[in-house]
Amino acid sequence: MKHVIFYFSGTGNCLHVARTIAKKMGGTQILPMASFLEPKLEGEYESIGFVYPTYFQGLPGVVEDFVRRLDVSDCNCAYYYGITTYGELQGNALPQLATLLREKGAMLHYSSGLKMFSNYVVMYNLSKEVSSKTEQANLALQNILSEILQRKLKKTRRRIPFLNSYHGWQIKRSKSLDRHYQVNDACISCNLCQRVCPVNNIEMVKGKPTFLNHCEQCVACLHYCPKKAINYKEKTQTRRRYHHPAVSAKQLIQSNKTVKY
Repeated sequence: MKHVIFYFSGTGNCLHVARTIAKKMGGTQILPMASFLEPKLEGEYESIGFVYPTYFQGLPGVVEDFVRRLDVSDCNCAYYYGITTYGELQGNALPQLATLLREKGAMLHYSSGLKMFSNYVVMYNLSKEVSSKTEQANLALQNILSEILQRKLKKTRRRIPFLNSYHGWQIKRSKSLDRHYQVNDACISCNLCQRVCPVNNIEMVKGKPTFLNHCEQCVACLHYCPKKAINYKEKTQTRRRYHHPAVSAKQLIQSNKTVKY
C-alpha cells in the first residue's frame, strides 16, 4: 500500500506540512500540484492527501485546476484527507475540495484547517512573532497528524454560500494583479524570483523579472527576493518578508520541479 501527498506552496508553509506528515507516515511521495503533468493515479493507495493554502476564502486556482484534472478512476484509496493552511479565515477551502472529489466518486474522509503565519504582504505588514506563531502551528499540526495516522473521520463542514461569488471574482482578478508588481534598482538579476515561482509566471528579460499575468498571488517572488527589489505598487517596500523557517529557497525550488507520473 502506498501514500501520496499533493501540495501547493509559495512561501513554504504547505511544503513544511507535507514533509512533516510524510516523514512520520513513511513510504510517502510528496508531489507538487502546480507542476504535475497529466495527473493519474492507478492501483492501491492507503492514503491520498491534499495540502494547500486558503486563497481569498477558498481554493487557489491552481489547486482547483489540479483536482479537476486528477484521474482517480483506476485507483482504490482507503483514506482521502485535506489540510488547508490559513492566516485568519479558511472560508470554503475544504468544502470546495470535498465537492470536487465527490464529483469523481471519492469521499474526503478527513479535513482540517491549520492556522499558520499569515504572509499576504500585499494587504498588510507581517507580524514580528514568527517564532511563536510557527511553534503554535507546529503543535496544532501534531494533533492533525495524530488524527490522520489513526485514520480518524472528520466531516467537512458545509460551504458558506455567499463566499462563492467573492472567491470566484478574486481568483479571476488575481491572475493579472502582477501588473502592479514593480522591480527597483536593488535587483541584482539573480533570477531567484523566477526559480521560486511555482507556476512559471516570471521570465527574465534583460536581467530583470517580467511577470506573465497568470499569477497565483502566492507572493513567493516578493518574500524570497534577497534584496526586497520586488514590490506591489508603493505598498510593500517597508513591510517585513517571510518564508517558513524550515524551508529554504533551494528546497522549495527542488520540490516544486515539474513531475511526470
